Amino acid sequence: MSDSGEKGIPFVDFTEEERENVEIVVSDVDDTITKNGKLYPNALQSLWKLKRMGKMIVLLTGGSAGWADVYIRQWPVDAVIAESGALILAHGKGGGIVYKFNPLVDPLFQKKKENLMKLTAGLQLSSDQYARLYDIAYDKKQLSPEEARTLKGMVQAAGGHWSESSIHINVSFGNFNKRSSLVFFMDALFDIKADRLRRNGIYLGDSLNDEDLFSFMPLSVGMRSVEDNRDSFTFLPRYITSGYGGDGFSAVVRSLEGANS
Repeated sequence: MSDSGEKGIPFVDFTEEERENVEIVVSDVDDTITKNGKLYPNALQSLWKLKRMGKMIVLLTGGSAGWADVYIRQWPVDAVIAESGALILAHGKGGGIVYKFNPLVDPLFQKKKENLMKLTAGLQLSSDQYARLYDIAYDKKQLSPEEARTLKGMVQAAGGHWSESSIHINVSFGNFNKRSSLVFFMDALFDIKADRLRRNGIYLGDSLNDEDLFSFMPLSVGMRSVEDNRDSFTFLPRYITSGYGGDGFSAVVRSLEGANS
């Protein structure tokens, strides 16, 4: 699939070629599959539609290892890459769940994480921080612009990496991100190389921490929130849905289903 073509096009439908090429669906979770913090029936049904179509489903999220454990057990997905790429949970060949961490996680992450949390003790952490193994997530809505600027400087001084989702400021420790981790884990666990991933995959996301994937995957779709913040993006997805979160996700799946119905 070519990288050429306009970006940020209002999503109506996929071309026949785009539908036929998609074998692997890679998706963010918060405000991409969920909406307003909830998983609604249309989005869950859409995941099951993808599974019935025989698509490989990989979730790529800044969410916690705890949430990843729920997704891999309860949702019809093949793998979950969590904490912005620090770890993966996947269904193994024997029926069990395989857990692997990213070897690029900083060996000193625990010490750096604890030190930064002490320094930022007055800032509101995400409600799922207790279920995180490798990173720190701050509640974005509870940070003033001044606090966010101060936090970013402290993260850099602590040797951490900053990324911003629709709901969190995620801080990781190590030389990895969502994009590099996706490429690494898909090759290491499933023997799917980057060229096949780009040729036969689609990426769905909603916020600034997804734009690296928007630039990497020729076929990508952003939810309506991308349009709302269009000027903040350096890289736009190929398409942008008219619906937010799970509504946009469901529209994408309906279009993919057209080739299989």
